[in-house]
Amino acid sequence: MTHTSLQPAQAMLGLLDPENDDPYPLYAALRESGDGVQWCEPMQAWFATRHEHILEMCRNPRVYSSEHFWAGPVSEHNPADPRQVASIDVASRQFMVTDPPDHTRLRRILSPHFNNTALNGRWRDLVERVVADRLDRLRPGQTIDFMDEVANLVPVAVIAGVLGAPFETDEDLAQWRSWSRDMGATLDISIHGEAQEKAVLGQGELIDALAEILHLRRDDPRDDLISAVAHLADDDGEPVDERDVLAQLMLLFAAGNDTTIGLLGNGVELLLKHPETTARVVAEGAVDAAVEEILRFEPPVHFDLRLTTEPVVLGETEIDAGQQVFQILPAANRDPRVFADPDTYDPWRPNARSHLSFLHGPHHCIGSGLARLEGRIMFTRLLERFPGIRLAGDPVRFTRNKATRGLALLPVTL
Repeated sequence: MTHTSLQPAQAMLGLLDPENDDPYPLYAALRESGDGVQWCEPMQAWFATRHEHILEMCRNPRVYSSEHFWAGPVSEHNPADPRQVASIDVASRQFMVTDPPDHTRLRRILSPHFNNTALNGRWRDLVERVVADRLDRLRPGQTIDFMDEVANLVPVAVIAGVLGAPFETDEDLAQWRSWSRDMGATLDISIHGEAQEKAVLGQGELIDALAEILHLRRDDPRDDLISAVAHLADDDGEPVDERDVLAQLMLLFAAGNDTTIGLLGNGVELLLKHPETTARVVAEGAVDAAVEEILRFEPPVHFDLRLTTEPVVLGETEIDAGQQVFQILPAANRDPRVFADPDTYDPWRPNARSHLSFLHGPHHCIGSGLARLEGRIMFTRLLERFPGIRLAGDPVRFTRNKATRGLALLPVTL
């Protein structure tokens, strides 16, 4: 059955199927039916799938609000458990679920740590060191799971270095990674009940670990982001509530970890599935362009949520105030109204950077530059050191979490 013969209701059911590992035909069916704005009955929410509509939503935060934390599944928890209550209280303060002016104020505090000066200086050096350390452990001809040996460890080591979260061993990194994954699981639209409560508790452990470091840095500051925010004050000179500080640190840690893991895994899979194209990318020094096309073609984040603050018309669809509208980013990234031959991976696509994988407008991903830097350095150094790298089996995808798309297994021979 082709996507053009699927009805939106059928596509929705397929999309929410926890075993489905290829959502793209379903996204296309939703995007090309009617005006591309579809009602999802199981989720009681709207799906926006076209590039122009998502761009419109991103540019209008007054109408399409990000203050949706308490309206969505991310806030689910057991109110009788004080640990879960504390975890959710902090999570509700993340700047990604706020609107201007609060969002603007919080983002302004953090932005200098992710600007071009930081990226081209200290963070470039950090990423180079982390990537080199990981690749130094490998040998040509060796067969490995790239996710387990490389992709799952590099981003967490980088973001830990940026924030100042200590680690000495891979086991330490695995613990930070586990907490980060719990935080990410709270965003999974398919998780409820005991699984959601477990994720909320894991998120609380991440918060507690960051709080311990924050307290230490107040008396013993280092050259890291946690030290930089340890004594934050508001516009009146009053100390910023510690819960607000921890919320942003938690967000940066998890977002800087999980999404970049997806980028590295998805990217290496594409590079190895298209060896002739990759050879040309290397020969022409076009890794930057390949990173943008990887982000467009196989983005790590698939769903983003907005809440309407007033009645609105999106496309030709009337949406009431107080409605949840999910932005389906990969559907927009393959919108044929914007991208020619959108289902083809093409690193020389002239407008690949028009993708919405990092959103747009006030909520454009603050760490997008760092993610791009990690992708560029990892792909470049990997192909330099192991020019004969090839797939050694079929990749296996995570399928239950519909909000993100990444690999559980990527066997390669170096």
